[in-house]
Formats: sequence, C-alpha cells, structure tokens
Amino acid sequence: MASVTSLAFALAAFAVVPSAVAATLPPHRPLDVFVIGDEVNPNNLSDGDLTQPEDIPIALNASDSGLELAPEAAGFDSQCVDEGLTRLESSAVPSVLVYFAHRAARHCAGGDAQAELVSALEAHLLRGGGMVVLHHGLYVAAGKEAILELIGAESNSIAWNTTQGQRVYNLAPEHFVTTYGVSYAASAAFPALGGVAAGTYEYFDNIPDERYPLTTLTPATDPERTLLFGSDSGGTRALGFVTVRSGWRGRVVAYQPGEYQPNALDDRDGNNFQILANAIVFAAGEVDADGQGGASAGSGGTSSTAGSNGGSSAGSAGIVPGAGRSSGGTSATGGAGSEAPPSDSSGGVASPNPTGGRSSSEPPLSGASATGGQSTGGRSAASGGAGPSGAASSGGAGGATSSPNAGRPATASPPPEPRSKDDGCALTRAPSRALAPWFALAAAIAGYAQRRGSRRRSRKLPPTPNRD
Repeated sequence: MASVTSLAFALAAFAVVPSAVAATLPPHRPLDVFVIGDEVNPNNLSDGDLTQPEDIPIALNASDSGLELAPEAAGFDSQCVDEGLTRLESSAVPSVLVYFAHRAARHCAGGDAQAELVSALEAHLLRGGGMVVLHHGLYVAAGKEAILELIGAESNSIAWNTTQGQRVYNLAPEHFVTTYGVSYAASAAFPALGGVAAGTYEYFDNIPDERYPLTTLTPATDPERTLLFGSDSGGTRALGFVTVRSGWRGRVVAYQPGEYQPNALDDRDGNNFQILANAIVFAAGEVDADGQGGASAGSGGTSSTAGSNGGSSAGSAGIVPGAGRSSGGTSATGGAGSEAPPSDSSGGVASPNPTGGRSSSEPPLSGASATGGQSTGGRSAASGGAGPSGAASSGGAGGATSSPNAGRPATASPPPEPRSKDDGCALTRAPSRALAPWFALAAAIAGYAQRRGSRRRSRKLPPTPNRD
C-alpha cells in the first residue's frame, strides 16, 4: 500500500508542475491571429531552414509559444487570398493579421486582389485590429505600393550573410516589444535614425540573417511612428517599428529579420520569436508601450510612441494593472470617449461568462472580479475599471474623460517588471489543461489505495482457537 500511495503522490506532484514555456508573455485574452503570406527562396535554403508561411501558424499554436489563441492561428496563401480576405473582414476585435507576403495578393481564380486586401486592412485597423509585418512583408514588389505606404516602409536588395548576420539594436529601450523577455549581449554606438538620437544602444547578433540593405522609412520622419530596432550591419537602416495613422484604432508592428526558420520560429526561447510574440500581443492592444495591461490603441487613438494618448484609457479594453482581465473589452460608451464608434450595443465585446469575464472553471488573473464583468457602460467600477478621472462607480467607463489615467484603478499595483530570460524569473503560464488527466489518474490511484487499505482493516479475522 505504501508504494501505491507514494506513486499517487508522485504523479500528483508531477501533474502540478507547470510545463516549460519558452516564450514569456503577460496574461492576455485569447487572441484571434491569422497569417497571410507566401514563399520565396532567393538563398536556396532547405525546407528546414527557410521560414515558410505554413510554418508561422504552427509555431504560434505550439504549447511553448506563450500565446493564448482562440481559435488556433491559421495561414492563408497571398496568391489565393479569398478565404484570408473573408477572415480579415469578419474577424472580431481584437485580432491580428501577420502579414508575410512578398508578392501582391491575387484571387484564387486569378486576378489582382491587392486593392481589396488593402481596403480590408484599412477597415481592420480603423476598427481596432492589429497587424504584424514580418520579414518580406516589407519587400517591394509590383502592386504592393499602397500597402507599403500604409505600413510606412519599403525594402529592396537582398544580402544573405552566414558569418556576421546582422546586429539588432534596441532603439526603444523602454518599449514592451523590445524589452519583454528579450536579452541583449552587448552595447555599441549607433547613429541617429528615423527620429532616434545617436547614442549607445544594446544589441544582439542575429546569425545567419538575410539583410535588406535598402530599407527606407516613408516618410523619413513620421510623428506617428516609433522606431524599435535598427542595424548597422551592411549599412544603417531600420529593422522594426510601430506605425499608427490618424483615425486608426489599431497598430502596425514591423520586424524585418525572419528568413532563417531555426532563429525566427523554432527557437522559441530566442529573441526573434519572443519579439514576434511581443509584437502580436502589443498589436492586439493587450498591453501599451510601457507594458501596462489593457491600454488599447482601439480605445481612442495612439500617441507617436505607440502607447495610449489621453483619449485611450488603460482599463478600457481588457486587462488593468492589478485588476486582472476585464470582462468587457472595448466599449462604445466606456473608456473610449464619445467619439469612438460602437463595437457592441451593450458596451463592448461581450464576455462568455456574464458574471465575470473568465469562466468559473479558470482562476481569475491578478485579482479579476468574480462578479464585476461587463456593465452596460463598459467596465464597472467594482471590477477594477474606475480610476482617477475615470468611470463613475455606478456606470462603468461611459463618458470617460480624456485623462491619460482614465480607466486605471486608483489603488492598483503595477505589473511585474519584464525580465530577461537569464535572470531565472521569467513569467510562465499556468499548468496546461493537457495535464488534467494526470490529476485524475493520481486521484484514482490514491482512492484505490485508500479503499484497499480500508478493506484490509475491515476484513474479519478467523476466530482465535480456545486454548483452555
């Protein structure tokens, strides 16, 4: 019996150990993410070395990606883009399109589809959806002019380098995308670029890598763009940035490295995949530039630093510091101010759980209210949405002022500082639901052992012989 019981406890202990998570991300709502891309192979790489469009959703759906996705990420060929267009036009906010298309889009039956894609993408950004432009999504090709203008950059010329690759400099040291879970090996002087002052910046070496030496920011300086990454390998140029155009409620995040699949996707403990995952969470509006939860570009505009301006409240679209995940989402009457178009007649994206946001089978995140949920005005003050100059206690976030603090809870503690991977304190997700069977097995074994022992104790002994 002792050995059986020990086995039960061992299995139970194994079951509660969180599975290893390579990419580390803050808690976020399940995101709707999909890919539109195509394959080009100018360097004649093998299938295992070349990043291909179908590889991206596989990596995003992996259990160690750090991402919460619902539904699972899917990929659509830019050369047969009809289904991808339907997904883009019908997808609910928040959603993120990962744009990985080297060529202009075409319909499955033939014929140009790029104009329709650009139109659908503009509508997507206007309503608060996000976009991540990966690698050759930035590349110049006939028919892509309008989308590159919308993105704010274009690249030409290819230089495949297997010895030095390219240095990736962090030009926005305080930004969530460049810092959360990303480690830098050294620092060096970097010249002024795209509105970023010359100075000493941290970098990591990306080897091997495909350089785009002729990368041009359009326009050269743009108050609505935040430069995130740059390189001086083979010429000074931008490698990553955030663009938010006037009127958009969504964000575009671009990152040029991505040709070599082992670095870009397979090494989910590496910087490149971490940056991609960060970009997705940020583009979805789950965090602002400072890593504060819930400040969405979709709640009233975004400043040139890609954070929220006075019109966007930190508590209007999801998570608020110290108050966990909201059940409401973006609200027509709450958090965004009166100028925001409605996304839901009752005040935002409806929660699947009418009493609280997360279902009762899952624990609340960082103090999420069990009963607050979504009020008819967006977020109720009881669930953590009210703050200085924020929502009234009786009406959620309706009619919030343009204060930068609108929607932030007055007493909320800040979230933990993002940590690099080598400090031993990286965030991990809760144990996977895939471990639930281990709990059941452990409980069954323990119950069996208890019943077996009980039966042994209750079994009648034979009568003792009379020795008299």
